[in-house]
Amino acid sequence: MNEDGTFTGQETKVRVMLCHSFPVARIGLRTIINGERDMEVVGEAESVEAGLASLDELSPDVILADLCGGALEGLDAIRTLKNVAPQVRVLVRAYQRNGEYFPLAMRAGADGYFTRDAGPAEVASAIRTVARGQNYLDLATVTQLVTTFVGGNGRTHADSSADGLTEREREILCLVATDHTNGEIADVLHLSKQTVHNIRARLMEKLGFHDRLQLVKYALRRRIVGLEEV
Repeated sequence: MNEDGTFTGQETKVRVMLCHSFPVARIGLRTIINGERDMEVVGEAESVEAGLASLDELSPDVILADLCGGALEGLDAIRTLKNVAPQVRVLVRAYQRNGEYFPLAMRAGADGYFTRDAGPAEVASAIRTVARGQNYLDLATVTQLVTTFVGGNGRTHADSSADGLTEREREILCLVATDHTNGEIADVLHLSKQTVHNIRARLMEKLGFHDRLQLVKYALRRRIVGLEEV
């Protein structure tokens, strides 16, 4: 692998399967992916559920799944996929811009998540990231999660800063409250596990907490996350 994350010509290309209900969208994604020298589209389906039948034949490394419609069915299909083929990496492309399905997708077994606004370079980068065994979360979703925490749910910026948390601590609080491990948080925020551990410890100290349950209760009380997300 090169320093920029791409693979050399001697290495096998990342095999990508597209699962999207709209043919035009699949054409666009296929053009982006096949335009990269280190990845290729090996198959397409209208949904993750439909794509399950082709897993053995196509042997994809990454499934790029869209949640623009039938989201709940798509999440169930991701769970099934991870049960029958845990080695296949799942990258979710969400129609919604508000991060609504992010915690649900990750809990279903997705390895990465980005919104429909992602450009060609970000799509390729997300595929490379999950293909090499890491988790991916686009900056737009991270920003939305932080914005929801800092300024949403009826809270003001002044209110949210009253607890003395930094922006990074707020990001980690959101992710911890939605049941992400230190390793997953490190991958999502592109930090080391030790850095996440240190920030999490500082966060706990500031809030006077001793375990994750206290963090979850705090996040629920402040309406940072919903009950269905924890």
